[in-house]
Amino acid sequence: MNSAVVGIFSLVCGVAGWFYLFYSNAAAKLALIEPTFRNRVRVGLRRVCGAALFLLGGACFAGYNSVDDRRSPGVYLVVWLGVMFLLFVIIVLVAADIWFTLNLRHKGGRS
Repeated sequence: MNSAVVGIFSLVCGVAGWFYLFYSNAAAKLALIEPTFRNRVRVGLRRVCGAALFLLGGACFAGYNSVDDRRSPGVYLVVWLGVMFLLFVIIVLVAADIWFTLNLRHKGGRS
């Protein structure tokens, strides 16, 4: 049961990251009301976030199914620290995107 849940979670993370990385163009649509440089940064940050989400899916799957904590505790620790690092990166990038959105809302568009 747990393996199926982890597999589904990993697949959903991977697919969402793939979509976010290659097919999401919501940030590019803000180019009409947002300064060009800031919009390019936003699009880049969203792509990095998509890549991190894609890697998170693979790392969670590997951490749960491939690495045994009793046989190789060092590798197990590195994999799960990598998962925590990816989660941290995703949270920081989402916070930056929220900050850009709030800043855009307060300034009222192009400035």
